[in-house]
Amino acid sequence: MNATATPRPTGRRRFLLTGLISLIAGWFSGRNATAATKSSGEPVTTRMRQGEPPTQPLDTMLLFERGDDNNGRAMTHEVLSLIHQEKGKHSYPWTMYASLETHHETGDACVVCSRLHKHGPGWSTGLHSEVFNHHRGVALGVNIEMSNDYSGAEQTVVTGLNIQAVGGSAPMHYGIQVHDGNNHFQTAINLPGKGAAGIDLPGTFQVGLNLHDNHLRLNEGACVELDGKGQIKLRYKNNRIEFLNGDRCFAHLDVNGADHAI
Repeated sequence: MNATATPRPTGRRRFLLTGLISLIAGWFSGRNATAATKSSGEPVTTRMRQGEPPTQPLDTMLLFERGDDNNGRAMTHEVLSLIHQEKGKHSYPWTMYASLETHHETGDACVVCSRLHKHGPGWSTGLHSEVFNHHRGVALGVNIEMSNDYSGAEQTVVTGLNIQAVGGSAPMHYGIQVHDGNNHFQTAINLPGKGAAGIDLPGTFQVGLNLHDNHLRLNEGACVELDGKGQIKLRYKNNRIEFLNGDRCFAHLDVNGADHAI
C-alpha cells in the first residue's frame, strides 16, 4: 500500500462534504436567480392598516386596509398595485391568477368579489377594464369562457353573464349599456352563435323592442312571426310580400305591381 496516497473520506466525511458543496452551489445559484430582482420598503406582514377604514367581517389570510381623507391634488390612491410587462414573443402573461375549487352545498362560491359603496356624486365603478389595442389579433375588455358537463336530472342554469337588480328603492336605468366615447363600435352587440333564441324577452315591458329612428332588417325569406306558436308569419320572397299560415301562403302583394290601396 502506498503510504503517500490520499485517504478516501469516510461515510460521515463524505456526507458533510456533499452537504457543503450543495450549500455553496445553492448559495451561488440563489444569487444568480435573484440578481435581476430588486426589493425595497418594509417587510410585508399578513395584516397592514393605514387610517381607520370600516372594519369588514373577513376571514382572510392576508389583509391590507387603508382609510384616507384626501382633498389635495387629484390622483389615484391604491391599496395594492401590480405592474407587469412582458416583451417575449412566446408567453402567456397573466398578471393576476385566482383559482377556486369548491364542493360546498350551502353558501355562495365566488372567485373574485368586487363591492362598491358610493356615497358621493363622483363617477364610480365596481370593476373597470381599459384596453389599448396597438396590434392585430383579438383584444377583449372582458372574456368569459363557460363549460357544462353536468348530465344529471336536476334543473341547472349555466349563465355566462348575470346582471341582477337588487336592493334600493329606486329602479336602475340600464342592465347593459353600449355607447360611444371618443370612438364607436361598428356593431354594438354581435351574436354569431346558434341556439333556440338569439334574444329572449320573458319579462314584462311596456315596449319589448324600441328601435327609435332605426330600421328593422331581415334577409329575404326570413319571417316575422305574429303569434306565439310561429304559425302566422309575414315575409318577403321572390318579389312578393307573403302572408303565411304555417307553410301555406294565403295572401301576397306583388312588390312590382302598380301602386294601389290595400
